[in-house]
Amino acid sequence: VPFALCRFDIYRKVPKDLTQPTYTGAIISVCCCLFILFLFLSELTGFITTEAHAGEESVWASWQR
Repeated sequence: VPFALCRFDIYRKVPKDLTQPTYTGAIISVCCCLFILFLFLSELTGFITTEAHAGEESVWASWQR
């Protein structure tokens, strides 16, 4: 049964002797990591910074009445 379950593994591991590190792969990996970091930091700063809008304040004030 475990072997039958392993056949459905989507993320199979490739043996080390069948892979070759390349400069192109390294550049793509670094660019992807930098892009992920940029996206994370931009979302984090958007979450941390708060902006008050007049429309939102009036809705909040009318709810408190």
